[in-house]
Amino acid sequence: MVNGLKSADVVAAADPARDLLQALQQSMPNLATYEDHEQMLASESLDAAVIAAPNDLHVAISLACVAKRVPFLVEKPLCPRAADARELLLKLAEAPLTNAVGYMGRHVDVFVKGKQIVQDQPLGKLVHLRCSMYVGQLFKRGKGWRYEKDKSGGGVLITQNSHLLDHLQWYFGPVEWVSGHVKSWHSTQVEDFAHAYLGFKSGLTGYLDASWSIRHYRTPEISIDVHGENGTLTVTDDAVRLFLDRERNGYPAGWSTWRKPDLYRPVPIDVGGPEYTRQDAEFINAVAAGRMVACDVRSAYHVQQVIDAVYESSAAGGRRVVISGDA
Repeated sequence: MVNGLKSADVVAAADPARDLLQALQQSMPNLATYEDHEQMLASESLDAAVIAAPNDLHVAISLACVAKRVPFLVEKPLCPRAADARELLLKLAEAPLTNAVGYMGRHVDVFVKGKQIVQDQPLGKLVHLRCSMYVGQLFKRGKGWRYEKDKSGGGVLITQNSHLLDHLQWYFGPVEWVSGHVKSWHSTQVEDFAHAYLGFKSGLTGYLDASWSIRHYRTPEISIDVHGENGTLTVTDDAVRLFLDRERNGYPAGWSTWRKPDLYRPVPIDVGGPEYTRQDAEFINAVAAGRMVACDVRSAYHVQQVIDAVYESSAAGGRRVVISGDA
């Protein structure tokens, strides 16, 4: 993806899997390859790095980039547990450096439109939230690091549903407390189902439901439905639907609908979805300008705090857990 943008060239790659590196070199013969990221950072003069590794390696590789003053984009989730990222937050506070975390859903057209509507406040005071993330992915015991809690941090809550939690804090601000429950059915170390009641600092409350073991969902589907004093807003992967009792802030009374094709914005290259291109372009442009991006390590750390709180609450039988918001 990055190599398809005019403003960037991939010059080096590091991975312990030699077969993968050889495959990359077949399409990029001039690519420098290393089996260790430390060796690559020591040998190459890089303008930026993209980190796509198992969750438990994210922070260590990010810290290595910070030590070399290399801006980085790291895959989500930030880490298995929020405490793992505190040293990284400290280092970035001491010496700011462009960084980003891969919550590419912030660049999906329908969710961008939903964010704009929330920001414009046609609903008035927000009262109640309900949301979900479902995918039909796992119906037997999974294999690999994603199903090993020490490496992944957990199951569906931290894997796919972290996207939804990032959306919620992007839309509605910080989560203040949670009451959560998780359930393992196919898996032994991680959860296949997650449910949580959320309280935001704004006063908004509501619940989420998530599973990667729900039949008939071929790809992950997110739904956000928020009720306000003047109407309702529903945002899904396919459309944005707004209903208002009265005209407010430029939005008419009654139903307004924006469908995914109507909102499409072209990109120079599309592999897996235009949101990936926009995410990479935003990061590269930020590096070139020496500025920060909104979806950064600190933002992802707060998402991780919510995830940790749901796990803690579930282990305590659903007890309410207050999120400190510290870093």
